[in-house]
Amino acid sequence: MSRLVVATLFPLATVAAADEANATALVRRGAVRDITVETVTVDRADSFVDADVYLVGGTGRGGVGALVEALTSTDLAVRVADGALLLAVDAGLDAVSRSWVDASGTRRQGLGLAPVTVEPAAEATGTVVTRPDATLSLPALTGWEANDLRTVREDGARALFTLEIGAGNRTEDSSGDVTEGVLAGSVIGTRLHGPLLSLNPELADLVLARATGRTEPWPTLASPSVERARTQRIAEARRDAPRADWRSRLPARVAARLHR
Repeated sequence: MSRLVVATLFPLATVAAADEANATALVRRGAVRDITVETVTVDRADSFVDADVYLVGGTGRGGVGALVEALTSTDLAVRVADGALLLAVDAGLDAVSRSWVDASGTRRQGLGLAPVTVEPAAEATGTVVTRPDATLSLPALTGWEANDLRTVREDGARALFTLEIGAGNRTEDSSGDVTEGVLAGSVIGTRLHGPLLSLNPELADLVLARATGRTEPWPTLASPSVERARTQRIAEARRDAPRADWRSRLPARVAARLHR
């Protein structure tokens, strides 16, 4: 049996958006994958621990600076450089980005662990539906986005998701796909929250696989109650897709170019 230590970083500095349950989701998913997951809460710099997985949650934009300061006071950058996995959710992605923009429009430095820069954009709020991704063994997943930011990937880092519905990074790949998040080495960043890993256990599998160095797909596990909830949420999002799709709010001539 494998063993992992999962550390939730500075939860009192982040906004509860149901992602405080991500550590618990990893414990439960680990149990059925024959992995013992021990969870630790780091709420001050001198309680920082060596862990296999670090979880950084979101915060209002006004709190990102304090979160950056708190994270800088730890050895997080050293641990990630050594291969520890980092899952940064929502504004937690700002904190670990190369740079982000605060509410006054001032560009600020992040930790630089995720090869992205963050810029202001039109506000997007609503349910997101991802497209299946065979390369990551992920089905269509769902989550919630609420931000007014554009995330620009750098250095060839790939998107974590392509989207069926949602604004995501406000950027597109050369294929024309709308993308969301970033996957670069041992860093996973996404704006999607609430409750991300509980509603999408396959994403928890991805975290566990990368943390343990597993390369082959996990055996499929049936999760009827989770699948029912997710199927219902996806169906509702598809029904409301014209309001959820950021491209529908673009000028007609711009939207037409995106669909060529």
